[in-house]
Amino acid sequence: MIADRSLWLGVLLGLLGGVRIWSMAASGAASLPHILAALTVLVPLTLFGVFLRRAWPAGLALAIVVAIELSLA
Repeated sequence: MIADRSLWLGVLLGLLGGVRIWSMAASGAASLPHILAALTVLVPLTLFGVFLRRAWPAGLALAIVVAIELSLA
């Protein structure tokens, strides 16, 4: 399990998405519905990627979080 690079890449992408959500919330750029929508996408897709041992669901979740962030600007 420790040597599975796609698993760790998926977890790292999920953490990166969490940092982006946290920064949106801390800066005040996103209201509660935007934060909850981003978390609703990020958490299940990251966990699904960990279950599959693939990185693409977490990458997709990160792309959706970035799209939510760009829609606020």
